[in-house]
Amino acid sequence: MLHRRRAPLLAGLAAMSTALVLTMTGPAGAQTGSPPPAAASAAASAAMPSASDPFAVSGVRVDINGSNPTTVRDQAIREAQAKAWAELYRRLVPGGTPPRLSDNEIARLVQGFEIDEEKVSASRYVGAITVRFRPNAVRDALGQSGGATQYVEPPSRPFVILPVTQTDGRTILWQDRTPWRAAWEARQPAASLVPLVVPDGELTDAQAISGEDAIAGNAEALGRIAQAYKAGGVVVARTDLPANGPDPARGMTVDVTRYGLDGTRDNQVVQVKGGSSADDVLTRAVAAVGTQLDDSWRREHTTATGPEHNTLVRIPLSAVNDWVETRKRLSSVNAVTRTNLMSISRSEALITLTHRGDPDQLAQALARQDLGFARTAAAAPAAYPAAPLPVPSADWQLTLLPRGSGAASAGAVPSAASPVASPTTLAPSAPLDAGVSGGSVGGTLGAPPRNLGTLPAKSAP
Repeated sequence: MLHRRRAPLLAGLAAMSTALVLTMTGPAGAQTGSPPPAAASAAASAAMPSASDPFAVSGVRVDINGSNPTTVRDQAIREAQAKAWAELYRRLVPGGTPPRLSDNEIARLVQGFEIDEEKVSASRYVGAITVRFRPNAVRDALGQSGGATQYVEPPSRPFVILPVTQTDGRTILWQDRTPWRAAWEARQPAASLVPLVVPDGELTDAQAISGEDAIAGNAEALGRIAQAYKAGGVVVARTDLPANGPDPARGMTVDVTRYGLDGTRDNQVVQVKGGSSADDVLTRAVAAVGTQLDDSWRREHTTATGPEHNTLVRIPLSAVNDWVETRKRLSSVNAVTRTNLMSISRSEALITLTHRGDPDQLAQALARQDLGFARTAAAAPAAYPAAPLPVPSADWQLTLLPRGSGAASAGAVPSAASPVASPTTLAPSAPLDAGVSGGSVGGTLGAPPRNLGTLPAKSAP
C-alpha cells in the first residue's frame, strides 16, 4: 500500500462531480464522453488515499448490471464491501480463509467508503471503490465463525520510504531523480501490510534529512522526516547503481533498514535476480522490498484475536524510571489495547490491562518487549496512604526484564529487530503521555476516513 500526497479534498470532490455527469449511451459499456484534461488529472489525484490507513482497501473494482441505476449502485457498493473484507482478512491473516459474513454483518464493520471512479448508465455500474473498516470491529470479527486465532496487527501509521542511491562515490537522495527513486514513485498502490509514503522531495524534505544522514541512521534527521509526514518510522532502502540504472544481467542488491519511533531497528538485505531490462529489475526490486517489509512485520506483530479481557496487574517499582519504562514497553505490545492506572506508590503500581487473548498468550506478547508476566500468590487487599478505598490485590505481576532477554524466556525465535541504543533512537513525535486520558494509554488504530457516505445494512424482509 503506497501512498503519495494529493490534491485537497475539495478539489478532488469537484473533479469527481465533473466525472459523475458522464453517461454511457448505446450498448452497455460504450462511453461517449471523457472529462476535461484538468478534471481528469484532478480526479486521478483525488483517487489516491488522503491518508495511509491499514484498515482501508483501495481500488476495489465492481461491474454490475441491473434495471435501476440506484439499485445497481447499491448492489455495487455491497459487492465492493464484500470484496474489500476478503482482501483485508487475507492481509491480516496470511493464508487464512475469510469467514462467511452476511451483507448486514459486513456493513457493520464498514466505517465508510469513497468512490474512486464510476461510470453509470441506466443498466450498468462500473467503478472502483475504497472501503474503510472500523479497526476494533474488524479485530472482534477476525476470530468469529471459525476464523483465525491470531492475526497481524498492522502499523498504526505509515512508514516514510527513502530510496538512497550510491553512484561513483556519491550518495544521492534528493539531488537528482535517480532510476531507483523513479521506480518507487511509479509503484502502484498494493495490498501491502506496511503502508509506505514516498516524500515529495521538496526543499523542506532536503532540509530535514540528507542521504548521508539516512545511511548513518541519524536519529534527529530520521525523526524530522517522520514527523513531517506523520509517519510511524522510516525505511531506508539503499542500493549501489550506475548512473543509468542497474545492469539487467546482474540484478541488484538493496540494503533495507526499518527504523521505528519506538526505538526498534530491523535490517534486511534483498537480492534481486537479473531480468529483461533495467526497468524490470527496478520494478521487481521495489516489490521485493515491500514483501520483505511485510514479512518482517508479520514475524514481530502477531497477536491473538477474540474479545477484549481485563486483567488486574501489579508492577513492582525499584527506581524512578521504572514506571516510565514500563509504560513505554507496554505501548509497543499490540495485544494490549488499553492500560488504566488504578494506583501508584514508590514501591509499586496497580494497573488494569485491557488485552486480547488469554493471560498466557499475553505473556508471550509481553516477553517480546522484555516484560515478565507471571501469576502471584494470593494476598490480602492492599491499601495506600492516598487511596480512599482499599485496592484489590492482583493475581498477575509485571516486571521489567533486561533488554534482549524477553524473547528467549518466552521460547520465541529472536527476530532481526533489536532496540536501538540511545544515540540512534528515534525521538517520538509526541511525548509518552500523548493520547493518555484518565490514566489510559493507547487508542484506536486506523486513520479517520474521508467519507462520501455509508451504505446502511439491508433491512430484513
